[in-house]
Amino acid sequence: MAKSPGKQQKRDAALVESARQRLGRDREAAIARLRTLGLSPDMDETAPRAGTDAVLDEGDEAQASERQDMSFMERQRLAERINRLTAALERIQQGRYGMCTMCGNAIEPARLAAAPESETCLACQEQREREARTESAA
Repeated sequence: MAKSPGKQQKRDAALVESARQRLGRDREAAIARLRTLGLSPDMDETAPRAGTDAVLDEGDEAQASERQDMSFMERQRLAERINRLTAALERIQQGRYGMCTMCGNAIEPARLAAAPESETCLACQEQREREARTESAA
C-alpha cells in the first residue's frame, strides 16, 4: 500500500524541524564552548604571571606552547563546526536541506541522522575525499 503524499510531507516536515532544532542546539553548544576557550589565540602563557617574578624554565615554556597550540586547534575546529551548522540551518531556510550540494540528490537519512550538518551524499563525500587525497599526494 502506497503512502499518501500528505502523510509523507508531514513526516518530512517533522524530520526537517527536528534537524533544525538539533542543529540549533549543537550550534549554540559549540559557540558556548568557543567562548569558554576564549576567542583570542594571542594569550601568552610563557609570560610570568601577575604577582610573580618566576621565569618559566624551558620545559614549562614547551608545555605552555603546546597548550596554546592545542587550544588554537580546538578553537579552529569549533569555528569550522559552527560554520557547517550555520550553513545547514541556512539550507533549511532555503528549502534545500537534505539535498546534496554537489549532485543534487537526496542525502541518505542515516547520514543526516548521524551528522545533520552534512551537505553531501555519501558518494559525493567519498569522491571529495579521494580528490583531496590525490591533491595532497601530488
